[in-house]
Amino acid sequence: MQFRFINIVKQLRNDKITLVAFLSVLTILLITLLTSCGNKVQSSQPPITVTDTTTGYLVVTTVSVPETTSAPTTTTTTTTTTMPDLSGVDWVALAREQHGKCGEWHDLAISVGWPEEEWKHLQQVIYRESRCQADAWNGADGGLTQINQIHTKWLSDMGWSHPEDMFNPEKNLTFAFRLWETSGWKPWRFSGSTFGQ
Repeated sequence: MQFRFINIVKQLRNDKITLVAFLSVLTILLITLLTSCGNKVQSSQPPITVTDTTTGYLVVTTVSVPETTSAPTTTTTTTTTTMPDLSGVDWVALAREQHGKCGEWHDLAISVGWPEEEWKHLQQVIYRESRCQADAWNGADGGLTQINQIHTKWLSDMGWSHPEDMFNPEKNLTFAFRLWETSGWKPWRFSGSTFGQ
């Protein structure tokens, strides 16, 4: 099961109670930090007055020179943040609701180079070929996009093996992307037709 950080962020973005709690904790930490830094040493020195000889202007400045110093004050604050229980979230269903069939593979596909506008076709390929299962195997084709053993040499040139590396979703989608760049949708023909034709 793929857990994507971006999906967690999107889920939390919709949960206003969690967002308010997070911002409250952040505000308390910021106030605590600013308060601990606000203990400045006051100087009883009078301001220093200097006349600029080039312009004739009177320049008044105050230099803070502490007469006495005291030991720095240390404050320790312990903040406990309770994250919402996300164990009951069905991440696959959430991803499919947002990105359609096999939506749990959307972010990974985009991260390996697939253009967003091709996702509508790629999700159909993944669903048709493997029913979204990264470990799909039919004896000759492996992984999400069912990469055929005919590509063993090409995979070897990339440092990968068939079928083992094709069960790795990132490698499968990367190879499928390279195959698509060179051949379009032809390797995944459906009933004699190809996408875009």
